[in-house]
Amino acid sequence: MVNLALTLPLVLSIATPDGLHVDTPEPEPRVTRVQAIDNRVTETRDLPTQELRDIRRRMLAEQYVSFEEMRRLADAGDGNAAFQYGERLLELGDPDVRSAAALYFASSALTGREYAVYELVKLLRDPDVPFSEGRLDHLENAMRNLALQGSERAVDALADFYASGEPFGRKPQEVRRILMERAGSGDPEAAMNLVEAMMSGEAERDPETLRALLKTARDEGDLGTSAAARTLLAQLEIDARATDTGKESPQ
Repeated sequence: MVNLALTLPLVLSIATPDGLHVDTPEPEPRVTRVQAIDNRVTETRDLPTQELRDIRRRMLAEQYVSFEEMRRLADAGDGNAAFQYGERLLELGDPDVRSAAALYFASSALTGREYAVYELVKLLRDPDVPFSEGRLDHLENAMRNLALQGSERAVDALADFYASGEPFGRKPQEVRRILMERAGSGDPEAAMNLVEAMMSGEAERDPETLRALLKTARDEGDLGTSAAARTLLAQLEIDARATDTGKESPQ
């Protein structure tokens, strides 16, 4: 499980399609860490009204569910309905509703549907999708929660987003935090990314951490990664011995 902090609660408030309200280092944006809201529906009986329960039964039976009924079911926390409603929004072909679809895919993904993470990330990567600041806040929070839930796709996407600066802003400290979590779980690619950052001076170089990362890359990586890690570890030992010899030499 990735140990990322939560940000603002995810609160979906979306209108119907007819009425959508739709390198000099800089300080990173402050992140407010609070408990996220979880209102997922996993069973029909979780829904608050008989009408919603009946709609859900029709949906599961693949019977007709109107656009408005699907939206209401999605807003009530049903992840299946949220995904289907997101798809219906995209089918409208209206660029202005694509960001709303992303929010519904986020809602669906938070109920454990990895296929919804794929659709969410695809929309976040699309430079032609217009996101308001408020919606980006909700979606960033959703991505962090998905990372906490263990979604590898969400973790990878978050690292890319924070490194590139799009769409959530450039946050190198968050990138390193994510990579450290992944390296600690035995990810050789994350370990080597951190090694490169330390060797280039982009990140603080701590000898103990550097050796631990190289050992992870050596032990868990493919042949090429393992060979590169072995070479760097050997060079570190040579440098360490040379430093020690220099200290012991009479002045």
